[in-house]
Amino acid sequence: MSSVSRRTFVSATTVAGAVPAILSTETLSGSQAEASEDRLNEEIRNEKIRRAMLSGPSVITKDATVAEMDGLGNMTVLRPGTNAWVCVPGNQNVIGATDMCIDPMGMVWLKDIMARKPKPTNSTPGLIYMLNGATQHSFTDPFDRTSPPIPIGPHWMILWPFDAKAAGLSTVMRDAGAMVMFAGTPYAHLHICGSPWEGNEYHSDARAVWTMRYERPYVLEK
Repeated sequence: MSSVSRRTFVSATTVAGAVPAILSTETLSGSQAEASEDRLNEEIRNEKIRRAMLSGPSVITKDATVAEMDGLGNMTVLRPGTNAWVCVPGNQNVIGATDMCIDPMGMVWLKDIMARKPKPTNSTPGLIYMLNGATQHSFTDPFDRTSPPIPIGPHWMILWPFDAKAAGLSTVMRDAGAMVMFAGTPYAHLHICGSPWEGNEYHSDARAVWTMRYERPYVLEK
C-alpha cells in the first residue's frame, strides 16, 4: 500500500489547483462561477476520500464509509460504504486529528476518549488503522492537548486494556515493533508499528529464507 507525506493533503490540492480556480472565478459570473466552485469542492472532496482510504488496508477501505469527523465525534459522510468500517481524512493542521480507519468497537473507544470519559466502554477489542502515521501530544496521557507534538509512524492499534508489565512490552513510543500506549490508564492499548499486511504469506510451496542480522558485540562484565 502506498502512502503520501503528512503535508500533501488538502494543501497539495490548494496550491496546485484550488488557488488558481478560486482566482479564476473573479473573471466569471453567474453559472460559470458556480460551476467552477462546484468543481473545486468536488476536487477537495475527492482528495479527502483518497487520503482517508490510504489510512487502512485496501481490503477494508474499498468498502468503508468515508466521513469527516469533528472534535465531538459528529460525522459528515463523504462517501457511503457497505461494511462496518469508517475512514476519516483527518486534518493535518490539527495535532491529533489523524486520518484513520475505525471498526465499530474502535469508534466506541475513540468517541469515549474524545468525550474525556473516565474509561472506554467498548465491550470487545476495537481496531484503528493509522497507516499514514500521525501526530499527537502524548503517549502517556490520553487527555493531553497542550504538549509539543510527537511524530508517529504508520501503525495500527488493538484497543483493549493491555498490561505492559504482564505482557513484557515497552511503554515508550518507538518507530518499530509494539508498545503499550497510555499505559497505566483505562485507555491503555496495544500500539503496533507498521502494517499487519506487510511481508509475505506462507503457502505449502514456500521456501524459508533466514536473514542474517548484526548484533552489538558481547562484552564480559569485569
